[in-house]
Amino acid sequence: MRSLRQTLAALLLAAVSSTAAANITIVHPEPRAGSALDLYAIDLIEFLAEKSGESVTLQAFQGQIGSQSRKVEMLKQGRLTVDWLGADRTLESELLPIRYPVFRGLLGHRLFITNQATEPKLAQISDQAGLNSLTMIQGQGWADVKVLQSAGFRVREISSFENIFKGVDTGRADLFPRALIEPFSELAERPQYTNLLVDPHLMLIYRFPMFLFVSPQNPEVATMLNDAFAAAYQDGSFIEFFENAPLVKETFEKANIGERTFIRVDNPHLSNETQAIDDTFWLDIESR
Repeated sequence: MRSLRQTLAALLLAAVSSTAAANITIVHPEPRAGSALDLYAIDLIEFLAEKSGESVTLQAFQGQIGSQSRKVEMLKQGRLTVDWLGADRTLESELLPIRYPVFRGLLGHRLFITNQATEPKLAQISDQAGLNSLTMIQGQGWADVKVLQSAGFRVREISSFENIFKGVDTGRADLFPRALIEPFSELAERPQYTNLLVDPHLMLIYRFPMFLFVSPQNPEVATMLNDAFAAAYQDGSFIEFFENAPLVKETFEKANIGERTFIRVDNPHLSNETQAIDDTFWLDIESR
């Protein structure tokens, strides 16, 4: 027969285990300097955590991460719980994708950060062929690289996010394609690059969602986020969250969408599951 001490110890252990199970810690990357996108993604995770009704603690990873390739490895290992990344088949097979486009597809609506010398050339371009003579620059391991290369563009990869801005500022590259929601806040944070501007003439468009990706070591977090996203779409609260986000509002105030030439290219690198996402979850940019 169990002693009273053994029984109390077992009850205490069960209580501790129950408490631990009820509290979920989500480790995410620290937001990059000037990245309103990163802050939006963290706010979204907080919103979904609240929607889930679970007890969740968000924690920024302490330490250097580096390139996206490095972040993906850390997700596989479980050192990061979640990150927000552009989707492609490889990432979707290696990690646990939450297949609700974080920005309703705006990640695939690209404006160009460029320099004073290149901007006048963009004013003369009206189709994809006109961009082929210009050099684009992207981060190492970004899913966009494959999309842009498949479309025939000349693309350089750089591991340092800050050095991308320096490369365009000094003329070592012509264009830094950024999602519609990114370039204005990024340049506002970097006034030292006086040669940089957001091109007012063009928008490059391809089907390209940003997903929340969860570590394979944390399937319970993936289930929680999936269920919360589904509930937030069902009751309309995600659309409200999206439309009221300061980043989204500011983007549509500054982007002058109606004055731009749209250049559309295909994205052959999405999984069948992502290609099958219903149109309900994508924003129709031409309706804005």
